[in-house]
Amino acid sequence: MGGDPHSVNDRETPMSTPTYQLHHLCIYEKSPRDAMWNWLRWNHAIPAYYWEGSADMHHTGEGGVDYTFLACGAPFQMQLETGPYQFEYEQNWFAEHDSGINHVCWIVPNAWDTIEPLTANGATVAMPYEQFGDSYNGFVAIDTEGRWIEIMEYVGGFKTPDVEFYPVGQAELQTLGVVQLCKDLDAQVKWYTEVLGQKIVHDARSNNDGLVYLADDTYDGRQCVSAFATPSIDAEHALMDRHGPCISSVLYQAGNLDMAFADAINAGFGEISAPAFDDRIGCRTGYVREPAGNIVQIRERLTA
Repeated sequence: MGGDPHSVNDRETPMSTPTYQLHHLCIYEKSPRDAMWNWLRWNHAIPAYYWEGSADMHHTGEGGVDYTFLACGAPFQMQLETGPYQFEYEQNWFAEHDSGINHVCWIVPNAWDTIEPLTANGATVAMPYEQFGDSYNGFVAIDTEGRWIEIMEYVGGFKTPDVEFYPVGQAELQTLGVVQLCKDLDAQVKWYTEVLGQKIVHDARSNNDGLVYLADDTYDGRQCVSAFATPSIDAEHALMDRHGPCISSVLYQAGNLDMAFADAINAGFGEISAPAFDDRIGCRTGYVREPAGNIVQIRERLTA
């Protein structure tokens, strides 16, 4: 990948231990202009849209740029991306998996500094480090079970805008994070806590089965979690059977779960299972399917 693209003068403080902040997940979507209406009807907003002509986007000769960011009352966002995908490796992934959640993005102070710690601990690189003009620098890694993780740093004053961090609508809906299905749950929790510095905020494991919520050091001020789990419903088992370990779901919390669930159905989401008590998290949770076919999990408000 060549030498460090950052000079010493570019850094205020050299990083000894990279820090990772959960930011968004990316959904590869065939028809984002149609699909986003379902999200918008379900109390979402569009904080940013980047297209092939955007001056602050880096362009390649491999594909194009078409990114729509969606947010709902919290820091964690979703990126709807459609073809022609910017890079050939993305096009290859879409050809194999079709519409689906492609990766989770982590913001770091210095993306280059994370390459060695990740690869030394078993990650591989899907896309080498690149500088994307006056917007961001980064690369895409593959974790030890095959899920894609984008590592990104902002540069030049660029930043994807946030929305107000406040529950939305009468149901008090908010994004909470992402659910990732694991083959070896204990090993993945160990890897993400030791290598990415995440902390356990909820642990419901028994004999390498169950669910764990992980969060970064900004959790108290920006409530986002990465849930790592083994499959618990038929739709999750089907995902594992088709894709193996994967990013399975967008995770939400709601002050009024029944209303949030009904709102999702009325907005065009498909019902998977109605809200019911989940022993793993000690509250009720329901499952719906968004327009591209991905699972959306809605739980009662997290109190921890």
